[in-house]
Amino acid sequence: MIKGKIDKNLLKQHVRENWKSGLTVAFINIPLSLALAIASGATPVQGIITAFWAGLIGAILGGGHFNIIGPTGALSGILISFAIINGPASLPIIAIASGLIILAFYIFKLDKYIIFIPRSVVQGFTLGVAFMIAFGQIDAMLGINDLQKGENVAQNIILAFSDFSKIRWGIFLIFLGAVAFILLWDKKFKNIPGSIIIAFIGIIAVYIIEWTSIPFDMTILSDRYPKITPRLFNNFYKDLTWAPFLSKKIWSVAFAVAVIGVLETLLSGQIAKQMTKVPFDRSKEVFSLSIANIASGIMGGIPATAALARTALNVKSGGKHRTSGILSAIFLAIIVMFLLTFFKKLPMVIVAAILFVVAIRMSSVKHFIKLIYNEKTAFAITATVAVITVVQDPIAALLVGSFISLLIFVNQVSYGNTEVTLWANAKLQETLLSPEIAERETLESDLIVYKITGTLTYINMPAHLETVGKIKNCKHVVVSLRNAFYADSDGVEYLGELLEILKANNGTVYLAGVNDMLLKAIENEPFYIHKSAEDRIYGRTSEALREIYNV
Repeated sequence: MIKGKIDKNLLKQHVRENWKSGLTVAFINIPLSLALAIASGATPVQGIITAFWAGLIGAILGGGHFNIIGPTGALSGILISFAIINGPASLPIIAIASGLIILAFYIFKLDKYIIFIPRSVVQGFTLGVAFMIAFGQIDAMLGINDLQKGENVAQNIILAFSDFSKIRWGIFLIFLGAVAFILLWDKKFKNIPGSIIIAFIGIIAVYIIEWTSIPFDMTILSDRYPKITPRLFNNFYKDLTWAPFLSKKIWSVAFAVAVIGVLETLLSGQIAKQMTKVPFDRSKEVFSLSIANIASGIMGGIPATAALARTALNVKSGGKHRTSGILSAIFLAIIVMFLLTFFKKLPMVIVAAILFVVAIRMSSVKHFIKLIYNEKTAFAITATVAVITVVQDPIAALLVGSFISLLIFVNQVSYGNTEVTLWANAKLQETLLSPEIAERETLESDLIVYKITGTLTYINMPAHLETVGKIKNCKHVVVSLRNAFYADSDGVEYLGELLEILKANNGTVYLAGVNDMLLKAIENEPFYIHKSAEDRIYGRTSEALREIYNV
């Protein structure tokens, strides 16, 4: 009885502390979910369904207290191309499939490998998606009602501006004013997002135009989507067969959605942790995301992930517990059930403005300027991925960007991490690192210590062979393996070849600092057995030096 009473009181406390943040997030969630669903090629109702079910389950099962799960811009770039070809009804299948893939990530602990996708690739993808979101509603932005949009955003932009007579400059001015209003409002008022305010202003303006018969026509949400009804379930699968789940295209898109979804969710959780100093469970966050996507798909929604802006708003609005996310979903459902008719009047030009601001905030100009000055290679990768995302395909962009990054990484690793010290008369004369060694034609001294750091593999050992070829006419050469921690079979063979090259060009060759991990790999190799028989193996480089110089 006491325990139940304490739990009841605790629940009241959580509700009392989190209802304001929950209500704030719910209000911004509605216009954003409507807009982002449209940006994804879905219907507005699918956005609401996703925000409710994915948001509710994500809040209940999540590994943290602050993440808000729902439709996001990061996923819209992947979904829009697929939805244009296959229709909005195909997106719940993607949600279910991506949820199952994320569940596999959770079960087999594969999510930890997703973070190896370079940030430059993710940033390029985000920049490309931001461009697609910004101009995905080019027709609404310019007031064009009969634009036959295709799959490619760049082509749609060219098509929209091909006939200036169709552009309604009054609508375009409203668009610019709405974008400016949101940006200025959010800069001055932190707690109430400008997107909420401009959405209500737009809706009220439509009512005024209708009541007063002002001769000004604006396309509204119900004009584009006349079947908008307040519901949290869409029976999309009444005629569904197993055929879609056997499609390779479905699973390739779902895999891309799963990867981006996990990345965005963990990143959002990390940002919330930095803001609140409250840790979160990464594994539980991945699990909750998988169940949220499966549930969203079953209910007729679209794929979802953690929304960075809404999560930050949740924290800034005073959210202290997962109760805030739960209440946000409940408030959203209540508002939709009673006020969706009101939101039907939302002008499409306002939807375009909201999405344009979302796109602006997805890309960081300062970050890209920093890359141009400090990391030109990373910037080139980012730009390449962004261009491929826009003109070709977001999934292809991720694959190409990751492949290019892998090639660059392998190229860097292949140089071999080396330090060479030159000794004479028992005194250190010079220390050289890899870049300095590359500038020398030969390395000659009384004694040279050649240190191999990192791994001994087929990737980097050829570079070591090239470097030791410069070591000539030395009485003694000590090969130090103290800082080498791994060797594959190719690396072991290369090590034997390296010792042969040194022996051919110099006097006595020693091994030093062979740790236990390397010893298991080389202890049965002929070169190691031979060195051991010659008593040319030392536990430390210093021991070899004392022995050589008799000090």
